Amino acid sequence: MIINGKKIKAKDFAKMAGVSRKTIVKYYAMSREQYEKEAAEKRQLAFELRSSGLKWREVAEKMDTSIDSAMAYYRRYLALQEKI
Repeated sequence: MIINGKKIKAKDFAKMAGVSRKTIVKYYAMSREQYEKEAAEKRQLAFELRSSGLKWREVAEKMDTSIDSAMAYYRRYLALQEKI
């Protein structure tokens, strides 16, 4: 969880708020449907950017992620397309 630009663990945030960790996760966690939707969009974006001829570094910069993550999104997109 990121608050004011700092990463804070749910356990620590719960302690500060005086509630359980489970309560924090319940209120701040992303739903499964939302997570899957965003992941699909990221995989699609990585594929489109790489297919347009960009280098991995450029793909990662446009996606605001690491090169390894951009490559993983791309590979996962290809793997999922093979199953269809």
